[in-house]
Amino acid sequence: MVVALVLTGALVVLVLFQVALALGAPWGRFAWGGSAGALPVGLRIVSAASALVYAVIAGLALDLAGALDLLPNKLSHVGIWVAADLLPLGVVLNALSRSRPQRLVMVPVSVVLVALTFVVALAGPVPRQFAGAVVDAGQGPRHCTVVMASYPPRCGPDSPVIDGWDWTRVAHQRSGTVRWGDYRFEGIRDRGRIALVGPAVPIG
Repeated sequence: MVVALVLTGALVVLVLFQVALALGAPWGRFAWGGSAGALPVGLRIVSAASALVYAVIAGLALDLAGALDLLPNKLSHVGIWVAADLLPLGVVLNALSRSRPQRLVMVPVSVVLVALTFVVALAGPVPRQFAGAVVDAGQGPRHCTVVMASYPPRCGPDSPVIDGWDWTRVAHQRSGTVRWGDYRFEGIRDRGRIALVGPAVPIG
């Protein structure tokens, strides 16, 4: 997750840089062949499109890290691999630029970006820590995002199902068919479900 966050930070900087170029910042010598001063209109449009692409890659990285839950993990994983395969082209283009400032600044930046993206792609979906109530009211165990004020407790409607949960392996309370308890556990979040990774530990 740390690498994904570092990659996201680098991408945010690049998004801001490209947005600034699109708005007319006089930094053309660092991009698109090293035009002096502000970019012409055509290249400003290209910078705006580049900012959008970088933002999408950042979203994919955060999705795989579990910080966001935007897309199915398989789709995010394919997307980050596509980015990892295409970003080396940026290294080549920056290295071939006639602008010395662009070569000195953007080639190292592009190399770091490629390396971080490959690490995130190789890692795939990353487990994250969860803590709180787990309730099974007969439809499978859920990690409660909201615990309803009732006895026995019930989860709110947006609470993700936990795959791989085994009540025989953890201490819990029970009333009729409802089982519950408070736990810490690791899992991979994917569109309304959590795949349990390792044992759950009761809280308290």
